[in-house]
Amino acid sequence: MGSERTQVGRVSGTVALGPDEVVSGRPFVAVEKTAMDLEILHSILSDVRGIAVEVEEGVRQLEPYQKLAWRAGGYTHRLLVCDSERVTSHPGLCVVGFFGDKRPTTDPWDLEEANSEIVAEFAKYPGILAYASVELPMGHWANMVLHDDPIDTQFWRTSKMHAKAVESLSPKHYFSVRIHNGHLTSSIFDRPRIVIQKTKYFDYTGREAWRAERTLAPG
Repeated sequence: MGSERTQVGRVSGTVALGPDEVVSGRPFVAVEKTAMDLEILHSILSDVRGIAVEVEEGVRQLEPYQKLAWRAGGYTHRLLVCDSERVTSHPGLCVVGFFGDKRPTTDPWDLEEANSEIVAEFAKYPGILAYASVELPMGHWANMVLHDDPIDTQFWRTSKMHAKAVESLSPKHYFSVRIHNGHLTSSIFDRPRIVIQKTKYFDYTGREAWRAERTLAPG
């Protein structure tokens, strides 16, 4: 069990959390949430691997940036593979996982429109190799991006659409957000595990956004 921080230290406006630290009044920061998110990310990774196996075996033809969608267990799964060869050949892809606690009364049309535009921009960022998402209960979604180098996320942040989503749409549509950064332990075909190295937290319930960051494993 973690010890509760009584006086929170800030680094450039961001709270620095220990590996098992808890924060009173912010349950979305609980370490248990990371374990739950990791299970979902592994499920999404299985989707990516399943499609990759079908392509490798010649069962499926897949064009670059082709969008796939299907229903399983009553929920929608979506996948876009930008470069199937690099997705399958890389020895340990980088991972970004997004989880948000959505506001139930906000019309999602502008968020969905922005998401479509962000995905359409992936061709400008060749380091991004795949994007997958799965629908969760209560209208929530989990998203995962696979890319081949940590620096790719820095280039991605230069996108105006991505900046708009972070700065204006996220506070409007979410109570809180968790963004996990990590990597795969091996190539897709070797049934890799996901190692989460760092998690960023955003709380939009106050007048100003509350931000925190937790480092779980060395980079």
